[in-house]
Amino acid sequence: MQQKLFTLGTIVVSTQGRDKDSCYVVVGNNNGKILVADGKYKLLAKPKAKNMVHLKSTNIVDTQLAQKLSAGQKINDQMIHHALHEYQKGLKKGD
Repeated sequence: MQQKLFTLGTIVVSTQGRDKDSCYVVVGNNNGKILVADGKYKLLAKPKAKNMVHLKSTNIVDTQLAQKLSAGQKINDQMIHHALHEYQKGLKKGD
Protein backbone atom coordinates (compact mmCIF):
# COMPACT_ATOMS: atom_id res chain seq x y z
CA MET A 1 0.00 0.00 0.00
CA GLN A 2 1.37 3.40 -0.98
CA GLN A 3 1.53 5.98 1.79
CA LYS A 4 -0.10 9.32 1.05
CA LEU A 5 2.11 12.36 1.27
CA PHE A 6 0.60 15.59 2.49
CA THR A 7 2.91 18.52 1.85
CA LEU A 8 2.39 22.00 3.24
CA GLY A 9 -0.13 23.98 1.22
CA THR A 10 -1.91 20.91 -0.20
CA ILE A 11 -5.70 21.12 -0.40
CA VAL A 12 -7.26 18.05 1.21
CA VAL A 13 -10.78 16.73 1.82
CA SER A 14 -11.88 15.08 5.04
CA THR A 15 -13.26 11.57 4.49
CA GLN A 16 -14.36 10.78 8.07
CA GLY A 17 -15.93 12.48 11.05
CA ARG A 18 -18.32 15.36 11.54
CA ASP A 19 -16.39 17.39 9.02
CA LYS A 20 -16.67 14.76 6.25
CA ASP A 21 -16.38 16.35 2.77
CA SER A 22 -14.91 19.57 4.21
CA CYS A 23 -11.91 21.09 2.43
CA TYR A 24 -8.78 22.15 4.28
CA VAL A 25 -5.22 23.28 3.61
CA VAL A 26 -2.34 21.35 5.21
CA VAL A 27 -0.51 23.74 7.54
CA GLY A 28 1.72 21.32 9.45
CA ASN A 29 2.05 17.96 11.16
CA ASN A 30 2.29 16.88 14.76
CA ASN A 31 3.12 13.37 16.03
CA GLY A 32 1.83 11.63 12.90
CA LYS A 33 -1.29 13.78 12.65
CA ILE A 34 -1.80 16.27 9.83
CA LEU A 35 -2.67 19.81 10.94
CA VAL A 36 -5.28 21.42 8.71
CA ALA A 37 -7.09 24.75 8.65
CA ASP A 38 -9.89 26.25 6.58
CA GLY A 39 -9.52 29.90 7.55
CA LYS A 40 -13.12 30.14 8.77
CA TYR A 41 -13.96 27.49 11.36
CA LYS A 42 -10.56 25.92 11.90
CA LEU A 43 -8.13 28.78 12.21
CA LEU A 44 -4.34 28.86 12.09
CA ALA A 45 -4.23 29.64 15.79
CA LYS A 46 -5.83 26.24 16.52
CA PRO A 47 -5.65 23.96 13.46
CA LYS A 48 -7.48 20.64 13.39
CA ALA A 49 -5.33 17.53 13.85
CA LYS A 50 -6.52 14.78 11.49
CA ASN A 51 -5.30 11.24 11.05
CA MET A 52 -3.83 10.98 7.55
CA VAL A 53 -6.02 7.99 6.70
CA HIS A 54 -9.05 10.26 7.17
CA LEU A 55 -7.88 12.73 4.53
CA LYS A 56 -7.92 12.58 0.74
CA SER A 57 -5.44 14.71 -1.14
CA THR A 58 -6.69 16.69 -4.13
CA ASN A 59 -3.09 16.81 -5.42
CA ILE A 60 -3.53 20.58 -5.70
CA VAL A 61 -0.97 22.68 -3.88
CA ASP A 62 -1.35 26.42 -3.37
CA THR A 63 2.22 27.35 -4.23
CA GLN A 64 2.12 30.73 -2.51
CA LEU A 65 0.96 29.19 0.78
CA ALA A 66 3.39 26.27 0.44
CA GLN A 67 6.37 28.57 -0.08
CA LYS A 68 5.46 30.79 2.86
CA LEU A 69 4.79 27.84 5.19
CA SER A 70 8.05 26.12 4.19
CA ALA A 71 10.03 29.31 4.73
CA GLY A 72 8.39 29.91 8.12
CA GLN A 73 6.82 33.15 6.92
CA LYS A 74 3.54 34.43 8.29
CA ILE A 75 0.29 33.54 6.59
CA ASN A 76 -3.20 34.36 7.77
CA ASP A 77 -6.63 32.75 7.82
CA GLN A 78 -7.84 34.99 5.00
CA MET A 79 -5.17 33.58 2.66
CA ILE A 80 -6.25 30.01 3.47
CA HIS A 81 -9.94 30.83 3.06
CA HIS A 82 -9.22 32.51 -0.29
CA ALA A 83 -7.24 29.47 -1.56
CA LEU A 84 -10.10 27.13 -0.65
CA HIS A 85 -12.67 29.48 -2.19
CA GLU A 86 -10.73 29.50 -5.48
CA TYR A 87 -10.45 25.70 -5.40
CA GLN A 88 -14.19 25.26 -4.84
CA LYS A 89 -15.00 27.84 -7.51
CA GLY A 90 -12.91 25.78 -9.94
CA LEU A 91 -14.89 22.65 -9.01
CA LYS A 92 -18.21 24.36 -9.73
CA LYS A 93 -16.92 25.68 -13.04
CA GLY A 94 -16.01 22.12 -14.08
CA ASP A 95 -19.58 20.81 -13.49
